[in-house]
Amino acid sequence: MKSLLWVVVMPFIVFRPCAHADSILNINITYATAVMAPNDGSGDNVFFTLIGPGTTITGTGGMGCSSWCFGPIPDLSSVGVSEVFVGFFQSATIMGTTFDPQTLNLCCLFSFSGGLNPSANGFVGSGETFTLLNLTLPCCGVWSLNFSFFPADGGSPAYYQFVNGSFTAGTPVVTPEPGMLGLMATGLAGIVGVIRGKRLIYQRRAKRIYFPIQDVLP
Repeated sequence: MKSLLWVVVMPFIVFRPCAHADSILNINITYATAVMAPNDGSGDNVFFTLIGPGTTITGTGGMGCSSWCFGPIPDLSSVGVSEVFVGFFQSATIMGTTFDPQTLNLCCLFSFSGGLNPSANGFVGSGETFTLLNLTLPCCGVWSLNFSFFPADGGSPAYYQFVNGSFTAGTPVVTPEPGMLGLMATGLAGIVGVIRGKRLIYQRRAKRIYFPIQDVLP
């Protein structure tokens, strides 16, 4: 079914420069995260989150890493991240509107090297809510992988075991706490008070300088 939808939607994406600007939602994703668990090839092992203004998209996918992220490996020479293939989306709030995540389809979120592509296109919704999407993504990103080392024991050679991995790209949005907002408001009020005070001082000084001169003019 998704393949059929892509066949219908692809012409709109290809010719999107000719489409009206309001027919496509342009979304700026400023922060992306992902966590990865060991993968034995039985299912998705990556959970990811995309965050932007009024936008939060979460989903799962899989990375073909079973050669190093499942069983024990003798060393870390075989370790290398690769493309994450999206399995399905779990939630989709886009520009303040919450959609059924099953209607969300995005092409090419992750690159061959395991990072993010510069952009992704797709669609969300159905019927009257059907909307074309154009996502701008934060560049690349970095994976951090954790392994446990097990030394040789009882004739068994030493080995490494993958524990977990994490991925970040972009900059998280900082939401000020209520206390911080109160301090900011107090600080702004103090600044305004200082400015007003200085204006009064300057006005008084100006009057003291101006009026005596007026008195000596012919």
